[in-house]
Amino acid sequence: MPLRAELNGETLVSFKLLPDEWENLKKSDQRQDITIPCCGERAVVKTSSLGTQFFAHYRKSPDCISGPESKEHLRLKFIIASAAESVGWDVTTEFIGESKSGNKWIADVYCIRGNAKVALEIQLSQQTEQELEFRHRRYAESGVREAWFMKSNVFKNSGDSSKKELPRFEISNFERDDALPTMVDYDLSVAEFVKKLLSGGLVWQEDKDQTLIYYMKSKCWKCNKGLHIPIGLGSTECSNFDKFLMTVPHCSSFYEGLLKNPGNTRLEDLGLTVIGPKPYLKGNAPEFPFCVKCTRCYAPQSNYHTLEGYHQWANQNGRESHYVVHTRYHHNGRYELKGKENR
Repeated sequence: MPLRAELNGETLVSFKLLPDEWENLKKSDQRQDITIPCCGERAVVKTSSLGTQFFAHYRKSPDCISGPESKEHLRLKFIIASAAESVGWDVTTEFIGESKSGNKWIADVYCIRGNAKVALEIQLSQQTEQELEFRHRRYAESGVREAWFMKSNVFKNSGDSSKKELPRFEISNFERDDALPTMVDYDLSVAEFVKKLLSGGLVWQEDKDQTLIYYMKSKCWKCNKGLHIPIGLGSTECSNFDKFLMTVPHCSSFYEGLLKNPGNTRLEDLGLTVIGPKPYLKGNAPEFPFCVKCTRCYAPQSNYHTLEGYHQWANQNGRESHYVVHTRYHHNGRYELKGKENR
């Protein structure tokens, strides 16, 4: 059910009309000339039980592509459209567009400012991740960014985590007329949040984890180059989870894990030695070939001698005395209000 209609070539927008103007429109002699843009059929001027002013089909055309909407959906659309316009965006509700591949779409609230195009979508009914991705690709093909406002169970079922290019937000308190619709995880009403969203008041925070890689200082037995050899892993939050070299076979398993993550390129960037397999090397356990290698001459450093050096180092310097921080990003996360992203 739309929030806009046409009358004699002029656009009527329900959220721009005061209650008295709305009531006068209901009684106007011209009310029978009001049409709905989605199909050109006659419109009826109505007010929902939640107090939302909207237009309805007098008789819906069989080829009309607009779908039914709940009174809660209407109310949220009304609030979001009003908020978007209040911060300087040109707003069109129920905007019909088409992607480059010829797929039509209807945006609940379509906002334009300069070259920026944003679709604000309200999703209160269940939707699969696949359907959400399809609708996202359709918008992306059309050069339109989007943001989704979802009720709790829809939000939880639409994906494990948010993506920067596909913002999803959870809403609450929208089903009662005596409650102000609010944003879950943000101490803001829906209207205040939309204003922040469209005014650059949110910043993307990507999910990440950080690992401490402890190392000892040593020297290559072949070329005498100084080496920083990994000896353990730790948590940036709690030392109870720190793990260090234990046995000769464990050295190989430990270094094999580092070779997979973070890998030799990242280890070199962090100033640490590289890792590789060296089967049948004296000082490595049978079938446990992974060990560190000199970053200059690539001579393998046997795990037996590495473990022996580690025990001496730990006794003299403390095994946690030297470390680097490896940060891994996961390409998902959440949007934070500016100024609160480092909480």
